[in-house]
Amino acid sequence: MVSTLSNAGIVMGSGVHNKLIGQIGENLVAAKLGTLGYYASPYAGNVPGFDLTAVDSKTLSSFPIQVKCSTANTLVHSQIDRWIETSIDSTGKYSFGELLQLDHPNMLWIMVNLPHGQIENARYFICRESDIQKLAVERFIAFIKRHNYRRPNGGNSKQAILTLKELDRYEDNWSLIAPASKTVTTHDGRESNDL
Repeated sequence: MVSTLSNAGIVMGSGVHNKLIGQIGENLVAAKLGTLGYYASPYAGNVPGFDLTAVDSKTLSSFPIQVKCSTANTLVHSQIDRWIETSIDSTGKYSFGELLQLDHPNMLWIMVNLPHGQIENARYFICRESDIQKLAVERFIAFIKRHNYRRPNGGNSKQAILTLKELDRYEDNWSLIAPASKTVTTHDGRESNDL
């Protein structure tokens, strides 16, 4: 049987749904990290900036991980001024300055896509925070530039998103985490130790 939120009979508002999806993603990542030789523990939203800590079972070295999970095409929601200096004038025209210096550019981000809410078909996208910054800025500026540096329907929203399309190159990028000798099962069931 395929496990989904909807066939579990869960009827909820979007806030509750999003919290549950986030919890599912964090626990799926923790379980996956266990198969790679890491102890991993989610923090249930209590720590700003990251969602779980992974500890190498041999060396006991640890590192934080930011986890994003979605059942939809969009995996990352943020504000563009988190990544780059951004100004909007009184006419709604956007302008951009320098990239912001990240406190933790090498922190791992793992995005989990649950197509139709099915955990059996979970897809994982693994990269660093600096990669997220680069992709978010490129996507946002390309979008705004196509519309003469203004939102097409007006307004001054700074919302920036990343979708499966932008993150595709990082799918099953476990080489950022897994020792080279470790075999990893990819989202489509293939085993690979050629990471």
